[in-house]
Amino acid sequence: MDYLITAAERASYKRCRRQWDLGSVHRRSLEPVEPEPADVAVAVRDALAVYYYPGMWDWQSAIVLPLVRKAFMRSIAEQPPSPERTRNLDIGTALLERYIEWAPSMDEFGPIRIDHEVEAIVPDLGEPGRGLYLPDGRRIVYTDRVDLLAIDVYDAYWVVRHQVVPDWQDIRTLLLDEEAVAACWAWEQTYIGMDVAGTIHNEIRVGLDDLGPPPPETATGRPGRGGYPQHEGSGGGRNVPQHQRQYGRPELPAGTERVEQQTGGMIRRTRIRRTREEIHGMGALVAAEALEMLNSEVAMYPSPGTHCPACPFDAPCLTMCEGADPTLDLAARYRLRPVGPALKTRLGAAGGSRGGVVPPRP
Repeated sequence: MDYLITAAERASYKRCRRQWDLGSVHRRSLEPVEPEPADVAVAVRDALAVYYYPGMWDWQSAIVLPLVRKAFMRSIAEQPPSPERTRNLDIGTALLERYIEWAPSMDEFGPIRIDHEVEAIVPDLGEPGRGLYLPDGRRIVYTDRVDLLAIDVYDAYWVVRHQVVPDWQDIRTLLLDEEAVAACWAWEQTYIGMDVAGTIHNEIRVGLDDLGPPPPETATGRPGRGGYPQHEGSGGGRNVPQHQRQYGRPELPAGTERVEQQTGGMIRRTRIRRTREEIHGMGALVAAEALEMLNSEVAMYPSPGTHCPACPFDAPCLTMCEGADPTLDLAARYRLRPVGPALKTRLGAAGGSRGGVVPPRP
């Protein structure tokens, strides 16, 4: 079995090594006995996975939207009962209904894959062209799930991230979103020959009122949910595999900016074109971090910051910072993370795209 480094584990390691040491499946592998607070963003992403399901993208909204709402309610029902879940139901329902109203005026793409898992062999920095391996022969693999892979009218692919936020993020934060760039790199390693143009950050803001009526027309002028239909040709044709059509792509218009931003209601789309150097360089960065994570002598220090209140290991961390023994805290509040099945497959995660054909893995 491969040695997997997930995007969440990499983020935890970069955020706080103590948090990573306590929670990583490759370290102490602890989790709180009490379930973590329910997250409305999870339920919204589950609903959007159905909204953008490629196999239903050309279907009438009257058929798809009830399924979207059902997916949201199912995700909420899977969360443990708590006051947070009740609040999430109210907040998420309002967010989803507003998203359904405003998204058609902003969707200028067609969905290719939703909630799709990608895997990339971590490269060996000492031997170009070769991957990193453990002494026992296991490969070291970076893995992530991409919320949405979309295609635009120029037949360019985009990694889309759905983010529920209390306020719009600073543009510099989005430019420096390493996890999104790593997803681009991992996708290109999973499907050799597919070049990703960049990232689209789909921010859904909580707490906006008095938005007014949404625009009556869709972004593409097409009825229903808008976007580019799967059955129509555009920019070289959607029914031709990527490795055949990339030579016939139409030219981008002159003056195309690296960052394009559009706001509609409680949705803001930030489209960032990523350079080849930016995406390819991510492999070297992931490799350098993997070597640190595999080093048994790597220092385990805390990194206090704004993330601490939401950290599941705040109590034992505070005990250790005070110079006391955290054994009682760890025994009372945490348990070993159970070894269970892999993440459940979501609708469309492994298929469902009739246009913009994804070539098979090499």
